Amino acid sequence: MAALTIAQASELIWELNLTLEDAYWEASSMEEKDRVFNLMQLMIGEYMELLKISVQDHHYEYEVISTSQEVLMQVMKDLQHAQMTMPRRQRTSDRLAALLNRLTAHMTNA
Repeated sequence: MAALTIAQASELIWELNLTLEDAYWEASSMEEKDRVFNLMQLMIGEYMELLKISVQDHHYEYEVISTSQEVLMQVMKDLQHAQMTMPRRQRTSDRLAALLNRLTAHMTNA
């Protein structure tokens, strides 16, 4: 799989944040809301760091900035695993699974 550029990562993380917001409001328990919120906070921090990078550098390969890649991967995997039992709208569930899979795939191939 081709490396994810900073520009592509910014777009992917923005889409993931929007989907996480939907998942948060659709969550039916506090535990679920906490799990979604935890990843949302990490992704917002990561997106804010990516915004600081010069546009001239957006063609470079993306690396996790705001936290360790291991921590981010673990939080994403926890949410993916828990998502199996979370009832929510099909559209949100499909988008969330696709975006998490895309980001996880790029991060594991890095």
